[in-house]
Amino acid sequence: MNMEQATQLYATVLRQLLPVGGYDTAPNTVVAADVYAHAQVLAQADLDAKRLLSVLEGIPTELLSEYEYEYGLPLKCTVNATKLIEERLQILNWFKNTENVFNRVYLEQLLSIFGVQLIELVTYKPMQCTTPSNAPVNTEQLRYKVLLKLQSPVNADMDCIIKNYLPAYLRYDIEEKQA
Repeated sequence: MNMEQATQLYATVLRQLLPVGGYDTAPNTVVAADVYAHAQVLAQADLDAKRLLSVLEGIPTELLSEYEYEYGLPLKCTVNATKLIEERLQILNWFKNTENVFNRVYLEQLLSIFGVQLIELVTYKPMQCTTPSNAPVNTEQLRYKVLLKLQSPVNADMDCIIKNYLPAYLRYDIEEKQA
Protein backbone atom coordinates (compact mmCIF):
# COMPACT_ATOMS: atom_id res chain seq x y z
CA MET A 1 0.00 0.00 0.00
CA ASN A 2 1.46 3.35 -1.02
CA MET A 3 1.06 6.73 0.68
CA GLU A 4 -1.93 7.86 -1.40
CA GLN A 5 -3.87 4.64 -0.85
CA ALA A 6 -3.19 4.74 2.90
CA THR A 7 -4.27 8.41 3.01
CA GLN A 8 -7.54 7.62 1.24
CA LEU A 9 -8.18 4.73 3.61
CA TYR A 10 -7.58 6.88 6.70
CA ALA A 11 -9.73 9.69 5.25
CA THR A 12 -12.59 7.27 4.72
CA VAL A 13 -12.33 6.02 8.29
CA LEU A 14 -12.11 9.55 9.70
CA ARG A 15 -15.18 10.66 7.70
CA GLN A 16 -17.12 7.69 9.07
CA LEU A 17 -16.21 8.71 12.61
CA LEU A 18 -17.72 12.18 12.22
CA PRO A 19 -21.15 12.60 13.85
CA VAL A 20 -24.08 12.30 11.47
CA GLY A 21 -25.51 15.67 10.39
CA GLY A 22 -23.06 17.72 12.39
CA TYR A 23 -20.60 18.46 9.61
CA ASP A 24 -20.71 19.17 5.92
CA THR A 25 -18.80 16.30 4.28
CA ALA A 26 -18.74 17.81 0.77
CA PRO A 27 -15.33 17.49 -0.95
CA ASN A 28 -14.49 21.24 -1.13
CA THR A 29 -15.13 22.25 2.48
CA VAL A 30 -12.85 23.11 5.37
CA VAL A 31 -13.86 19.89 7.12
CA ALA A 32 -12.85 17.79 4.11
CA ALA A 33 -9.46 19.53 3.94
CA ASP A 34 -8.97 19.00 7.69
CA VAL A 35 -9.92 15.29 7.44
CA TYR A 36 -7.53 14.84 4.50
CA ALA A 37 -4.68 16.57 6.39
CA HIS A 38 -5.19 14.34 9.43
CA ALA A 39 -5.41 11.28 7.16
CA GLN A 40 -2.05 12.19 5.57
CA VAL A 41 -0.39 12.43 8.97
CA LEU A 42 -1.83 9.10 10.09
CA ALA A 43 -0.83 7.38 6.83
CA GLN A 44 2.71 8.75 7.10
CA ALA A 45 2.97 7.55 10.71
CA ASP A 46 1.70 4.12 9.67
CA LEU A 47 4.22 3.79 6.83
CA ASP A 48 7.07 5.04 9.07
CA ALA A 49 6.12 2.49 11.73
CA LYS A 50 6.19 -0.31 9.15
CA ARG A 51 9.64 0.78 7.99
CA LEU A 52 10.93 0.91 11.56
CA LEU A 53 9.52 -2.50 12.42
CA SER A 54 11.04 -4.05 9.31
CA VAL A 55 14.45 -2.73 10.39
CA LEU A 56 13.95 -3.94 13.96
CA GLU A 57 13.30 -7.54 12.89
CA GLY A 58 17.00 -8.13 13.41
CA ILE A 59 18.45 -8.04 16.89
CA PRO A 60 21.08 -5.35 17.50
CA THR A 61 24.20 -6.81 19.11
CA GLU A 62 24.15 -4.01 21.70
CA LEU A 63 20.81 -5.29 22.99
CA LEU A 64 21.65 -9.00 22.80
CA SER A 65 21.93 -9.51 26.54
CA GLU A 66 18.55 -7.81 27.13
CA TYR A 67 16.89 -10.01 24.51
CA GLU A 68 18.51 -13.11 26.03
CA TYR A 69 17.25 -12.16 29.47
CA GLU A 70 13.73 -11.67 28.08
CA TYR A 71 13.72 -15.17 26.53
CA GLY A 72 15.31 -16.92 29.51
CA LEU A 73 18.72 -17.28 27.93
CA PRO A 74 21.51 -18.28 28.21
CA LEU A 75 20.30 -21.83 28.44
CA LYS A 76 20.30 -23.27 31.91
CA CYS A 77 21.93 -26.57 31.04
CA THR A 78 24.90 -25.41 29.00
CA VAL A 79 28.48 -25.85 30.01
CA ASN A 80 30.26 -22.63 30.94
CA ALA A 81 31.62 -22.01 27.48
CA THR A 82 31.62 -18.67 25.78
CA LYS A 83 29.65 -18.54 22.57
CA LEU A 84 30.24 -16.27 19.64
CA ILE A 85 27.75 -13.49 19.00
CA GLU A 86 26.56 -15.31 15.87
CA GLU A 87 25.84 -18.48 17.88
CA ARG A 88 24.00 -16.47 20.53
CA LEU A 89 21.93 -14.75 17.82
CA GLN A 90 21.10 -18.11 16.21
CA ILE A 91 19.90 -19.55 19.52
CA LEU A 92 17.90 -16.42 20.28
CA ASN A 93 16.26 -16.38 16.84
CA TRP A 94 15.46 -20.08 17.21
CA PHE A 95 13.72 -19.44 20.53
CA LYS A 96 11.85 -16.46 19.08
CA ASN A 97 10.60 -18.29 16.00
CA THR A 98 10.03 -21.80 17.30
CA GLU A 99 6.76 -22.78 18.79
CA ASN A 100 7.52 -25.02 21.72
CA VAL A 101 5.78 -28.15 20.56
CA PHE A 102 6.89 -31.68 21.22
CA ASN A 103 7.79 -33.23 17.89
CA ARG A 104 10.89 -34.82 16.42
CA VAL A 105 12.11 -31.68 14.61
CA TYR A 106 11.85 -29.56 17.75
CA LEU A 107 13.60 -32.23 19.80
CA GLU A 108 16.44 -32.61 17.28
CA GLN A 109 16.99 -28.85 17.11
CA LEU A 110 16.90 -28.47 20.89
CA LEU A 111 19.33 -31.32 21.49
CA SER A 112 21.69 -30.06 18.78
CA ILE A 113 22.04 -26.79 20.69
CA PHE A 114 23.48 -28.85 23.56
CA GLY A 115 25.64 -30.99 21.26
CA VAL A 116 23.50 -34.13 21.56
CA GLN A 117 22.44 -36.16 18.51
CA LEU A 118 19.05 -37.85 18.54
CA ILE A 119 19.10 -41.21 16.76
CA GLU A 120 15.57 -42.36 17.40
CA LEU A 121 12.47 -41.15 19.21
CA VAL A 122 10.19 -43.97 20.36
CA THR A 123 6.67 -43.14 21.47
CA TYR A 124 4.29 -45.80 22.66
CA LYS A 125 0.70 -46.48 21.75
CA PRO A 126 -1.94 -45.32 24.18
CA MET A 127 -3.62 -47.79 26.48
CA GLN A 128 -6.97 -49.12 25.42
CA CYS A 129 -9.93 -48.17 27.54
CA THR A 130 -11.43 -51.59 26.93
CA THR A 131 -8.94 -53.41 29.16
CA PRO A 132 -10.18 -54.64 32.52
CA SER A 133 -9.72 -52.39 35.52
CA ASN A 134 -7.28 -54.82 37.17
CA ALA A 135 -4.87 -54.78 34.16
CA PRO A 136 -1.36 -53.42 34.82
CA VAL A 137 -0.94 -49.83 33.65
CA ASN A 138 2.83 -49.35 33.83
CA THR A 139 3.65 -51.28 30.68
CA GLU A 140 5.22 -50.58 27.32
CA GLN A 141 1.78 -49.43 26.23
CA LEU A 142 1.97 -46.48 28.64
CA ARG A 143 0.64 -43.35 26.95
CA TYR A 144 2.96 -40.79 28.53
CA LYS A 145 6.28 -42.51 27.98
CA VAL A 146 9.00 -41.60 25.49
CA LEU A 147 12.29 -43.33 24.75
CA LEU A 148 15.14 -41.14 23.49
CA LYS A 149 17.92 -43.03 21.72
CA LEU A 150 20.95 -40.75 21.69
CA GLN A 151 24.39 -40.88 20.08
CA SER A 152 27.00 -41.84 22.67
CA PRO A 153 28.81 -40.17 24.40
CA VAL A 154 26.34 -37.64 25.74
CA ASN A 155 28.23 -34.71 27.19
CA ALA A 156 25.16 -32.73 28.21
CA ASP A 157 23.13 -32.88 31.40
CA MET A 158 20.05 -34.67 30.04
CA ASP A 159 18.21 -34.46 33.37
CA CYS A 160 18.53 -30.67 33.28
CA ILE A 161 17.42 -30.51 29.61
CA ILE A 162 14.40 -32.71 30.30
CA LYS A 163 13.46 -30.72 33.38
CA ASN A 164 13.74 -27.29 31.74
CA TYR A 165 12.86 -27.69 28.07
CA LEU A 166 10.65 -30.74 27.53
CA PRO A 167 7.02 -31.30 28.55
CA ALA A 168 6.71 -32.34 32.18
CA TYR A 169 3.81 -34.73 31.60
CA LEU A 170 6.04 -37.22 29.75
CA ARG A 171 8.31 -39.85 31.25
CA TYR A 172 11.64 -39.92 29.42
CA ASP A 173 13.85 -42.98 29.22
CA ILE A 174 17.28 -42.50 27.66
CA GLU A 175 19.28 -45.10 25.81
CA GLU A 176 22.75 -44.32 24.47
CA LYS A 177 23.91 -45.96 21.25
CA GLN A 178 27.44 -46.24 19.91
CA ALA A 179 28.07 -45.03 16.38
